[in-house]
Amino acid sequence: MALREENFVVLHSGSWNTKAGINVVDTNKPPIVTIHSLVGARTIAAETSELVTADADTKKAEEATPSENINADAEIKAEKSAQGNDLEAQENTKARESPKTQTIYYCGSALAEAEQQYSKADLVVSTPIQGGIIKDWGAMEALWRHVLFRELGIKRSRNASPVLMVVPTDWTKEEHERITQIFFENFNVPGLYLAEEPLMILYGCAAVTGLVIDIGHNSTEITPILDTLIQRSAIQTIPLAGSDFDTYFLELLKADTQLVREYGEPLDIEFARHLKESDICRVLGKDEKESKTRAQAEYKGRQFTVGSARFHAYDPLFNPDLVGKRVLNIIEAIHAAQFACKAEKRQSLWEAIIVTGGSCQLPTANLGKICVLGLQSRIQSEIEESLSISENFGEYQVREIKFLKIPDYFPALKDSIVHAGFLGSEIVAKLIFPDPRNYINKVDYNESGPSVVHTKTF
Repeated sequence: MALREENFVVLHSGSWNTKAGINVVDTNKPPIVTIHSLVGARTIAAETSELVTADADTKKAEEATPSENINADAEIKAEKSAQGNDLEAQENTKARESPKTQTIYYCGSALAEAEQQYSKADLVVSTPIQGGIIKDWGAMEALWRHVLFRELGIKRSRNASPVLMVVPTDWTKEEHERITQIFFENFNVPGLYLAEEPLMILYGCAAVTGLVIDIGHNSTEITPILDTLIQRSAIQTIPLAGSDFDTYFLELLKADTQLVREYGEPLDIEFARHLKESDICRVLGKDEKESKTRAQAEYKGRQFTVGSARFHAYDPLFNPDLVGKRVLNIIEAIHAAQFACKAEKRQSLWEAIIVTGGSCQLPTANLGKICVLGLQSRIQSEIEESLSISENFGEYQVREIKFLKIPDYFPALKDSIVHAGFLGSEIVAKLIFPDPRNYINKVDYNESGPSVVHTKTF
């Protein structure tokens, strides 16, 4: 079967967001699906449940080709229909406490409606990926199923969409095998390719050598890449990221008595996250002074002002002690990653730094768009302060610090570095899926099973 570009799927599941897209004919576009990586789970008695599929096509396909999950638990399709709207009970379920109970999963818009319908005691909401590792495979599979069959509209029985799955560098061989088994046996994909995230980010910036700084929700990872080869022994991962910034920023906001008085209600983490991602927050450069003027802001229809706290949300990245963590700060981790590489290769890394990740998005009032210039400028100034930069040519002399971005010939993406990994993945998908020798196909899987992932990927 010839695979067509309009059917190619790129899928990236992170601990905070899951992004996906189909049709790579035009790569100058953001992901068409971006949802929180949250899954609701509700355990019910199997004999009293009413099982309804999310749509007729999916139901017919599942009945024609029943599948089993990794643990050989019965997979049951379920949907809670609410007046014909989009509320779905996620199709795949797994026996938990006993053979007489089953777990129904809710994702996306169905989760939002389920949260209104069920109490917190009945509906447990969590993210399948915690600390960068998949902790709940049943919920993870439910999330993937929702994205593929509901959001992207793929039909399982006649699935002609190969999937390029973006994975972190620290996922194990066992996790790769389990992903492979789920996608071939449960999702009926015609092809699968696992691609490591830092390399996809680098490709999205039109480079093959660089230092990728990925600031996520739970951790920050610094990955050196030389001529497309990830330097695994040099990777630095620090448990300091977006969740820490949100918590610290919330404490600063609570200390702003005028803000608390103007807002009139208790401040929570969602409030802090909203402000952090709004256009009032900035990371100050080395010589910049914070403004004494309070900034106007709005949240849920309430008007208020914010003081100097808006300049310090990202301070824990440079001083982990602020959140009680004894770990390397971002500058120390960058140096550690660099110095773990060969001396003659370091200059090429200093000239190709990428700052990306969901937690690096800082709107700037002067540009009116999402960018990382404030954070990037702060990182650059602190690196230069700790390095001996000179214009004199020497074998190992650092001459300049440069940052990469998405090329200008991708006008829809060039100002959104957070989409670099998705862009790189689409480009790779266009290159590998036309030739069956480049990816895992059904013949490969049927002959070798899940272990084929170790010989036909990356």
